Amino acid sequence: MSTKFQHRALLYNPVTKEDGAVRKAYEIEGVTMYEVAVPKDSDSWSAFYLSDWPEDGLQLSTNQQLKSSMLEMSDANLLT
Repeated sequence: MSTKFQHRALLYNPVTKEDGAVRKAYEIEGVTMYEVAVPKDSDSWSAFYLSDWPEDGLQLSTNQQLKSSMLEMSDANLLT
């Protein structure tokens, strides 16, 4: 399966207006999907939930605060 985004990529979903980090990619009925960790607060990874996003329409996030905190985060469950 060929995907547009890689593991740990920080994405923006314009439909839900959320940012999230790719945990894994999979395919259902020919549609590429991503399991994404979505922060409960828009600027912190202190708490998150999982969501499944279709690839179509997704774009790389410009949320610099989340990008920076991804490098420093110690929660191994976020991206595993």
